[in-house]
Amino acid sequence: MFCAVSGSTKVFGVLGRSRIGTGPTQPTHNQAMCNALEILGLPCWHSTQFMSTRFGDIEMWQEAVDRKFFGAGPKSGRQEFDQLLHDFGAVSSDTPAIAFADDLIEAYPEAKVVLVERDVDSWYESWMNTVIKNTYDPFVTFAYHIDRFFTRPIARIHLTTFQGWLGISNPEDARLKSKAKYRQHYELVRRITPMDRLLEYKLSDGWEPLCEFLGKPVPDQPFPHLNEKKRVDEKLQLLLSQGMKRLAWKVFLYFLAPLTLAGLMCFVM
Repeated sequence: MFCAVSGSTKVFGVLGRSRIGTGPTQPTHNQAMCNALEILGLPCWHSTQFMSTRFGDIEMWQEAVDRKFFGAGPKSGRQEFDQLLHDFGAVSSDTPAIAFADDLIEAYPEAKVVLVERDVDSWYESWMNTVIKNTYDPFVTFAYHIDRFFTRPIARIHLTTFQGWLGISNPEDARLKSKAKYRQHYELVRRITPMDRLLEYKLSDGWEPLCEFLGKPVPDQPFPHLNEKKRVDEKLQLLLSQGMKRLAWKVFLYFLAPLTLAGLMCFVM
């Protein structure tokens, strides 16, 4: 999808910066692009924040998804996005932010947009084998129903975003609709973004065009490249491990602890 970049401290008020958006790169290239922007001094929002310091933001993002796609209220504007994006100077093309590309471009008219494109067939293969495969993984579904405090909010924000934004509710939907949705998203971003705010970019282009577009000096280090499938798999394993830990604790509290207490009472008596 896209990201947003920094400018004047007068423009953003709470954030003190403007934003950059990157085009529908999901699922691949996301983290590499985030790393590149951070090297340039632009902290980049990514959904991995949900599993660390920004877990509490899930509820606000879920409300934004429900309002935009399920009629739960008026769509989010700049005030809401300022709260959701904190002091990040860039927004990754990651779920759920990617579903708000049009709203973000409208809310931040000073933002620059980097549209990172790749071959649609290559993207589709990566998307199906990482994001879709892991989102609808049976273990994730199991953890979703058991762990309502950690796994469920994270899984739900992905499931409802895919349903509302893409019309996808299962892997078969994804197989039938993903390529068309990919093309539609690029067409939307190109149509609504002024030419002077848009950079069409490939990661193989390296630093020069990106830095020129953003008005940043070229770093004295290689452009970052990452194994995105490995990163997504690690993200899933973290989600599942946290969910299983919480499940084990619940089993102990509700079953093993009472049995242990009963056993001790019988022993004492």
